[in-house]
Amino acid sequence: MTATETRGDAAAPPPAQAHRHQQAERLSSLRTPLVVSVVVGLLALFPLIKNPIFYFWDDSAAAFLPYWHEIGKQLLSGDWPVLRPDMWMGGNLAGEAQISLWNPVSLLNYALVATLPDLALAATVVKVEFLIVLALGVYFLAREYGAKEFAAAIVAISLPVSGYTLYVDASAWVAGLIGFAYLTHFWWSLRRFSRGLLNPIVPFAFGALAMTTGNPYGALGVIIVLLVIGVERLLIKDIKRFWQIVMLGGSVGMTGLVAFLPLLTGAAVTWRKPAGISNSGFMVPGIGDLATMSSPTYQPRVEMFDPTFTTFPMTYLAWFILPLAPWLSWRAMRAGLRTRFGLFLFGTIYLLMAIAPSDLWLFRWPARLTQYVFLPVLVLVAIALSVGLRTSQWRRRALGSAAIIFVGTYQAWANTPQNIEWHAPAFVLVSAGTAAAVWVVMKNRAKLLPPVLVAGTALVLLLQVLVMPQNGNFTPWYFPTNVAELKERFADRYTGNTLQIAEIGPAIGRHGYSPDGAWRDLLFGNMYHVAGVKAQNSYTGIGFTSFADELDMEYHGGTQPEAYQRLWQKEQANGGKTLADLMRLETVVVLNDYVPDFNPAKPPAGWSVQQTTHIVNVLHRNGKIEWPDGRLSYAAPGVRVSEDRSTGFTGETVKYSGGGKVTFAMLAWPGWKATVDGKPVEVKQGPAGLVQLELPQAANGTVVLSYFPPGWGLGIPLLGVGLLLGAGFSVLYAVRKRRDRASA
Repeated sequence: MTATETRGDAAAPPPAQAHRHQQAERLSSLRTPLVVSVVVGLLALFPLIKNPIFYFWDDSAAAFLPYWHEIGKQLLSGDWPVLRPDMWMGGNLAGEAQISLWNPVSLLNYALVATLPDLALAATVVKVEFLIVLALGVYFLAREYGAKEFAAAIVAISLPVSGYTLYVDASAWVAGLIGFAYLTHFWWSLRRFSRGLLNPIVPFAFGALAMTTGNPYGALGVIIVLLVIGVERLLIKDIKRFWQIVMLGGSVGMTGLVAFLPLLTGAAVTWRKPAGISNSGFMVPGIGDLATMSSPTYQPRVEMFDPTFTTFPMTYLAWFILPLAPWLSWRAMRAGLRTRFGLFLFGTIYLLMAIAPSDLWLFRWPARLTQYVFLPVLVLVAIALSVGLRTSQWRRRALGSAAIIFVGTYQAWANTPQNIEWHAPAFVLVSAGTAAAVWVVMKNRAKLLPPVLVAGTALVLLLQVLVMPQNGNFTPWYFPTNVAELKERFADRYTGNTLQIAEIGPAIGRHGYSPDGAWRDLLFGNMYHVAGVKAQNSYTGIGFTSFADELDMEYHGGTQPEAYQRLWQKEQANGGKTLADLMRLETVVVLNDYVPDFNPAKPPAGWSVQQTTHIVNVLHRNGKIEWPDGRLSYAAPGVRVSEDRSTGFTGETVKYSGGGKVTFAMLAWPGWKATVDGKPVEVKQGPAGLVQLELPQAANGTVVLSYFPPGWGLGIPLLGVGLLLGAGFSVLYAVRKRRDRASA
């Protein structure tokens, strides 16, 4: 052994010591993400101080949580639901892409929701989970672009509690939050892979999760991230990695089609048809609004739901970004421009889209993209913070900060001068926070900068949730949230197929939002299904045009008074049966003083008013429904039915003799197939869009109805190919990497 070799052996640490050192490094690298998770989890609870149902709001209350609860129940019972005929317009679970039937994390969360006793609690648990996921995505993205741990942590904590993310996506439109959270992880992991530092299985997994949420903005984000990372590789002439990104992107795209094809291929019967380009000005922010990202109480005059301007800080991002701008190193942001070009390209694309026309094909309301615009801004700020604040010419910089804070406060006051008691403390908080941040740096105590910025974020958030405790532009609903109490209140009262004739405006206007008000006898959205009622009123994002037109039914399940009269009109083409008969109704709930000429003393023939309260009259069918084991509601005189039996939600078997028309009490969604003794029969739309068949003559025929979502015949094989490609590429990459290390 040579002297050199001896010295080398002596310098090398023992294997056990090296292993312990590696473990310590790994634990150290996890410490900051853990702190970020804990802080965001705590900050996410601040809105509950004044509004305990902050996360059970608008569509989350009317649609998402009830959907999740019902799907979770089926999953726990061993079924995987794709269609719920008993939910009518809201029952096309595959077509409602954002229900995420192919996302494994979503399905696990649905099972969790079904086990929790309270829907508001369930909403809080799942949404805080994804706010933390989002924060971690921002943290790792900032680190990937070169920010130090402390700077990445500061911006990661800021985005989940920013205005749009917290008050819109987290509070109400949760599918947007989930898709955006996955996107941030897809971005950092794809870039890390592009630099040869990560196996492609990681970006593939995050990309597939983003696509299978069914949120179109998440899917669009995946495409744009692939674009910007591809451009970054081309700028440094890394052609090999560029084509690997293209291949990986193709495999990710294949996994998402299964979520979107049922929506696109079934659009003909729904409201949700791809549109052109138009601009109503609805939810279109201006550049000036986005420039107020550091004004905590600025409420933009962006047209929204009633009232027609925002009641929350929609364009707020973080209190310290603009006030500290004079102290940041802009040179640090420009450094390595080619390798960081994706940040600027991503931000430019989304800025143009955020101020674009209100409707672009399936994409509408550009304000939804606010957080996408802000994401690269935060990463650039983290890069600049990593260098530290510049304190030279501090008087000029201080004047610049003061001017920025004053202008931001003035803009907030000018928009809502009546809220001066909000703007004044916001001005004080931002000014004091900025001064404290600069002071600790000038006093060579830069280690205190992260606590100062995070503490400022917490104090500003506290102010916001106290003075703006809710998104007042969206419907609050205030539904009862205890699942057991809902079932106790409604399940035994409204039996069988139930239709409610009521609209939210008159119901709330007369009786108010509360369990002792309108919700004593009424529910909207999908809440009836949580309560154990087979209501034909449900929430839908896609609708069913024929059914909605016939019953004047809104997306949230509200109906116009005319729907009541239409129930009793006889359908001559269906043997003179009424629409109520064809829908197999057994209960009709009528809001008092809502339907003209409704007389509880003179119910329709075959019905009686069995319940009357100061809110509703409840009609029940007197006789029994024919064919109680299935959904058949009409058979022509030439059809003699010996048996009708439903097989789950997506199957029906009818044994008959003779021939003629039959109608079923379920909507004719694209995807229903019918056979008679193995031969196909056309599925048609009957009255109100009900399934209708023309049965051929048979001495002893068997009708089999089955449902398979349209588009899945292509989507499922493509999903399989995408998974195989992604997994295969990842294995091949790992093998080659190991060989390269061995040869080196």
